[in-house]
Amino acid sequence: MKRLSLLLMAVVFTLFFVGGCSSKNLQKVDVYEMESFSDIKKDSLTSFTDSNVVSDFVKAFNNAKKEPGIVDMAEPKYKVEIGSETYFLWISEKHGTIMNVKNTHKIYSLSKSSAKTINELLN
Repeated sequence: MKRLSLLLMAVVFTLFFVGGCSSKNLQKVDVYEMESFSDIKKDSLTSFTDSNVVSDFVKAFNNAKKEPGIVDMAEPKYKVEIGSETYFLWISEKHGTIMNVKNTHKIYSLSKSSAKTINELLN
């Protein structure tokens, strides 16, 4: 019986966690240009409210692949707020890297197609 309870709790927690990053619940993505890890460039906020664009960001960030090891990164180009999560973003036409601000020792790489899509949205 305890195993069933634990399994049920794990399933509920997983659904809650995955559901929190779902594009269906999100209505906007805020992107700020950064001067450093702690300084946002003045008047640089861009808000995306189009559901397709929000979905592009969510898909790109949810499908990013965790890179091994602890990292030491250059200053981020952008800060991206998606729902209750905030990420630093380094982006070019062919490569994208994100870092959750809650864990600055891990990075995640965007796929080439996601990097291209996000780069086009930001430029």
